[in-house]
Amino acid sequence: MMVRDTFDVPEYVPARMVNEFCYCPRLFYLEWVQSRFEASADTAEGVYRHRGVDHQQGRVPSPDDVDDLRRATSVTVGSDRLGLIAVIDLLEVDDGTVIPVDIKKGRPPADGPAWEPEMLQLC
Repeated sequence: MMVRDTFDVPEYVPARMVNEFCYCPRLFYLEWVQSRFEASADTAEGVYRHRGVDHQQGRVPSPDDVDDLRRATSVTVGSDRLGLIAVIDLLEVDDGTVIPVDIKKGRPPADGPAWEPEMLQLC
């Protein structure tokens, strides 16, 4: 058996993988380390629900011009310090405040704003 001394690790980890690890470390391992993914009715529905935000639309202005933002979809953000990258489904502005919107299936828990994996992904 051959053991590799080095691994090809990308410079940035998708925030979605943080969600997967929090939700189920085994699922994270299968998807991230082994590159295994099986489509299901749920994932097909997710593709369908995202159809309106999967293409980049709109322009994200500088923080000083946030009032110019109306709506932007499929916005890529990243952090060199954290080594994370994410695609925000939708950015909206409400009274000068930029609000990230992530399209998910299901309902939030009755006692909180969202489930822990989703909260981590949004952070």
